[in-house]
Amino acid sequence: MVINSANVDLEEPKCLSRFDFDYKMLQKLTTLENTVEQLKESLRQSEENSIESLRHSEEVVKELSKKIEGFTAGKKYGENGGGSDTICLPEDPSWSNFTTGTNGGRGYVYGTEIDIGEPSGVFETKVNDEDIPCAACHIKTSSVIMIPGRSHCYTGWHLEYSGYLMTAFYNEKSPHNHVCVDHHPEALHRGQANDNQHILFVAVSKCGSLPCPPYDENKELACVVCSL
Repeated sequence: MVINSANVDLEEPKCLSRFDFDYKMLQKLTTLENTVEQLKESLRQSEENSIESLRHSEEVVKELSKKIEGFTAGKKYGENGGGSDTICLPEDPSWSNFTTGTNGGRGYVYGTEIDIGEPSGVFETKVNDEDIPCAACHIKTSSVIMIPGRSHCYTGWHLEYSGYLMTAFYNEKSPHNHVCVDHHPEALHRGQANDNQHILFVAVSKCGSLPCPPYDENKELACVVCSL
């Protein structure tokens, strides 16, 4: 078979001069350097973002680590209505829309004092008629629990504080919740007046459905706050 040489495209070998070769190598090196610089800039930006993110996280943790201090509060002693819980009002309130009238349709929140005979032999300091502060603290743990009837945490748990279980007077018209008050409670400045508003009383154990032992009649119940 005869092949027509006119229809065959034979590529001639390309020969580069020394100048062309050096020029093309220079182009490749320049491209490579630009790529390296781009990678460096990208890495620098990533490091700056990481540092900024870490700084922000540290600021958040610092803010969360602060105590939210305030005033223990709740319903008034002897009133039928109002909330059934004891709350911690911050010492730096902020307000939304408000009025200052005393018309109906309101729930009232009062400051809290402790009522207990002195000397009580329970708390380490004089607390009768003292108005008490409160605090909410951030801790770096996943679980926090208040255990009534215990003065020490169970093995493996970390003690945050211990104290006494307190609640409303036993025949008050409406109840409120149980709270664990530190065994050495602080008091508000100039808070010694016997206002008889939101009052906390030490809770004691009563035998019957509650087995005695291990419990004892009319013994003040301890409490403990533990974290894990």
